Amino acid sequence: MNRLAFASLGLSLVGGLAAQSNTVPGLDGHLEILDNITYWGRRGPAYPGGQVGLSMRNTMCNPGSVSIPWYAAMQWDHPKFGFLITRLVGDRMEQVNEWSYCKHAFTSASTSGACGPCNGIGGTNMGVTCSDTYSAGNNASQYWLGPPEEINPWLGTWDPVGSYFDQGDPAVGSPANMDGNRSLTNGQISAFDDVKNRVTVLEQDLITPGATYFYAIQLIHAGEAVDNRWDNIKYRGFTPTWNGSTWSVANSGVGETFGSVLEAWPGATVNSGHNGNDDGRFFVGCKVTPLGGGSYHYEYAVHNVDNSRAGAALHIPIDASATASNFTFRDIDQDPLNGWIASRVGNEIVFGAPAGNPLEWNTIYNFGFDADFAPGSGLVFLDEARIGPGNLQVQVPASVPSVTTYASVVSYGAGCGGTAATCVESLYETPGFNLGNGSSFTLQYAPGSYTLMPGSGSWIAPAGTTLPAQDDQETAQALAHALPYPGGSVNQLFVCTNGFVSTASNGNSWTPLASDLIGGNTRWAPLWRDLSPNQGGSGGIRFDTNASRTVITWDAVQYYNSSSTARFQIQFWANGDVHYLYDTVATNGTFLVGFSMGNTSTDPGSTSIASSLNSGLMVCGNNGSTPDLLLTASARPVLGTTVDFTLTNAPAGTVLGVSILSATQVFPGVDLGGFGAPGCKLFVTMDDFGTFPIVGSSGTRSFTFPSAPALSGLQVTTQSATWTPSLNAFGFGTTNGLLMVTGVN
Repeated sequence: MNRLAFASLGLSLVGGLAAQSNTVPGLDGHLEILDNITYWGRRGPAYPGGQVGLSMRNTMCNPGSVSIPWYAAMQWDHPKFGFLITRLVGDRMEQVNEWSYCKHAFTSASTSGACGPCNGIGGTNMGVTCSDTYSAGNNASQYWLGPPEEINPWLGTWDPVGSYFDQGDPAVGSPANMDGNRSLTNGQISAFDDVKNRVTVLEQDLITPGATYFYAIQLIHAGEAVDNRWDNIKYRGFTPTWNGSTWSVANSGVGETFGSVLEAWPGATVNSGHNGNDDGRFFVGCKVTPLGGGSYHYEYAVHNVDNSRAGAALHIPIDASATASNFTFRDIDQDPLNGWIASRVGNEIVFGAPAGNPLEWNTIYNFGFDADFAPGSGLVFLDEARIGPGNLQVQVPASVPSVTTYASVVSYGAGCGGTAATCVESLYETPGFNLGNGSSFTLQYAPGSYTLMPGSGSWIAPAGTTLPAQDDQETAQALAHALPYPGGSVNQLFVCTNGFVSTASNGNSWTPLASDLIGGNTRWAPLWRDLSPNQGGSGGIRFDTNASRTVITWDAVQYYNSSSTARFQIQFWANGDVHYLYDTVATNGTFLVGFSMGNTSTDPGSTSIASSLNSGLMVCGNNGSTPDLLLTASARPVLGTTVDFTLTNAPAGTVLGVSILSATQVFPGVDLGGFGAPGCKLFVTMDDFGTFPIVGSSGTRSFTFPSAPALSGLQVTTQSATWTPSLNAFGFGTTNGLLMVTGVN
């Protein structure tokens, strides 16, 4: 958009945003080097009817402010690497490798590199400014390659229990295939060929006349904010050559470049969108080619970078007067029966996925058609394939065959200026246990807090998986729903046989100590004491999860070195509520019952839970926290209507508000820390700006969009800021950005 467009709109002004789940402040991985694509061998029929196995080298470093966890499998918290091979042919960027197995990193070197001099921390953590290289040979090691579907790319999580590593290849069978111990051995791997589980490509796809080829890598780290992920994907060009008996692969003239490989598609526009802060990103590349006679070919490539719920349908707006034909689709398998089906539904072209073929993370699908209508600016919509947190659709800007664009507004990025909640409260009682048999209590969830309430849950019959239950054992268990809690949201829990459950590993302590409760990771303790589920044939631990709740039951579990038993249950509901229920509990010995956010030295002392049930006691409240600056729009920018743009959460001492208007979306944003505004980012270019008053903690600018159909499809971005001299050295704080597309409806 140029200044003329701004003048036409007459703009002089410049839904709610939640914190990204599972984010660790300061955690940031940086892909330093992508190089050394390597050929390992071929299999199958004679050339060119076989498959080849490839790998590549990557070097990464840590530019963040905290160490990156690097615990080798069978622990879950380590970086994972995804691999991609594409070709540009017939003016279309296509993925040609299978949905690649992913590398599970197993140890971090402690060397200096692009991030600076290393602080010396390595092994199970990558220290700040440290660097580490995984060679092409290392990334080809089949001992550390696992299926991509086991990884949640948005959260960076992976459940080792029941995983490919746990099952072995060939699978070892029960119970060793579900005990959380590695069954995939070097002996099994020695029987693999040179292609199995490596980056696999059909030879036919490497000999396409006139094609150019690219390889790419993607880094996944648990806890990394989306704003820090811009340098986690990288691509470069290569040339494959068959010399009559073997393949060689070598770098081409296309050097290393950050971003989706779609950006190497000449003439295409590439934009991204993601599901708020609840799930990951789709990149959409689009190229429109005139065919003559008023017809155009529309070609789209959709790259699911890290959206865990996958894509199930692509919706492309089309003008009511336009006609579309010659639909095309390409995925990454060789099954002609599972292609996405194209149809026109009202004023949309819809490509819908059949069962079993959604657009998964680290994959690219292609969509195309012809239309007798010139391109305009609009949004395409991707339906999520699976139930999960966030919206059912993701919106991405793209060219579409319509000028009567459906107006839209999407929030992106995050504001600054707030202070995080400091959860220092813990609720527990010890050494006694004053909740009798048949009793219960509830931690009622609200964003940022629990409130202690009388029990509102009912006992649920134990069902689901019987957990491995060696004495003093902790296992990670995936949830069928996201679980919000005062510190964020998780998709897995760590269950210890000794009567407690954690968001991250808290070990296997059999001694219930208040100091461990408040000093460890977030933990719920329905009945923490030395329990021995496998002692004398005593009862076990059952784990039952579905889309609405997770139930963990200690079913008549014996106390260590005692014939006494306890039968109790903890229920985690998708709305965040937690129910503690006790059926029969022998009360001899020492227990600890309660909850703590952990990682604090503040000890509130023991509380009688039974006598506090009606007191309205708040556990881990916001404790003075303040939210970040937020910019919202009251409505979509429909031409001829008025929209209020409101800044909220302005800090005390704010003098005025500043509104910025731009034709350009800047994402993940320009970091203003170097100007004295740490945590603040600029998400737009400074094309036009103005000021508005702040009353209390908010300010609003209203704008009436002209009733001019010619302005339909105009893309406008806006961001606001506050002049708050006391906030930081720069004196300014910034909001999230809003990406708008004007439309007539």
